[in-house]
Amino acid sequence: MLKKLTLHNFTTFENAEFNFSKGINIIIGENSSGKSHVLKLAYSVATVWNQCGNKGWRETLINKLHGVFRINNLIELQNCQTLLNENITQNVTLDFFVDDENKVKESISFDLVRRDKISIKTHPNKPLLKQPLFFPAKEVLSLFANFTTLYEKYALSFDETYYDLCKAIDNPLLKKPNKKLISAIEPILGGKIILRSNNFYLQTPNGEFNIFMIAEGLRKFGMLSYLIANDSLKENSIIFWDEPEANLNPKLIKQLAVFLIELTQYNIQIVIATHNLFLMKYFDYLIHHSDKNIPATFFGLIKSEHGTQVEQGECLSQLNSITALEEELALYDEEQAAIYAEI
Repeated sequence: MLKKLTLHNFTTFENAEFNFSKGINIIIGENSSGKSHVLKLAYSVATVWNQCGNKGWRETLINKLHGVFRINNLIELQNCQTLLNENITQNVTLDFFVDDENKVKESISFDLVRRDKISIKTHPNKPLLKQPLFFPAKEVLSLFANFTTLYEKYALSFDETYYDLCKAIDNPLLKKPNKKLISAIEPILGGKIILRSNNFYLQTPNGEFNIFMIAEGLRKFGMLSYLIANDSLKENSIIFWDEPEANLNPKLIKQLAVFLIELTQYNIQIVIATHNLFLMKYFDYLIHHSDKNIPATFFGLIKSEHGTQVEQGECLSQLNSITALEEELALYDEEQAAIYAEI
């Protein structure tokens, strides 16, 4: 479980610190503020964490950063304001709980070195409880057929998170999956997701429908259902999700938020990057009106001349700057001004 991330001269950040809750973590900010960078960095490290200390793991981490960020050289991850200064270091430190019950914490700290190298300062000795999952903004059920084979052979224009997720989906199904979680999704879908002849279908009382005939937003629920059914998504998992609201209407956004809150009750940590004011407000509402304890942290990313600044709080109102809300209020003021100008 991700506990803390500290960045020094990494992409848009000059100096930043993220302290994550074990439940829901929501990162908000305008475009190019670094939201996706945070998710991809933490995911990249988490996927190779259990290899730390083994022969070749340093190269594995470098390759993972290349694949997830789609870069040719680690220099591309350095803060653009310090890129030409040879004396400035680029450091990353991540802390994970490797034993949540006893609060055992392990750390990895490394510098990004020019010429595409990493200088390791500290590395962990104990494994994570569960490999992480990364959900990109676009769903993958419609991409699944033969995608992993093609990705391994050809230079496809997808970052490695798509490849990793397709491999996770390809795992065999459990004989006895978590019926409670799956039964919370299937009414939304109107049926059950099945895989036949390397293609996905939605099986309903009215027949089977090819996954391409299903709305893209609903495919995301189908993906969640199938990952639970094949044991890729379970207790102690970490989910990184970039713009989960993409292609979802407000009704589905609410249903997704409710389901993700339910996942936290299975000790599943969720880290989300979003622009959507409706989603962040509904999360805030659910978290603070639930009869359950739902650990949560909201992170606001603010662009400045000194790089992206980070503020955080347990609720949305504790953030001083929310770009989506500010633009919503600005639009309201413009509308009111236009109305009164016509009177």
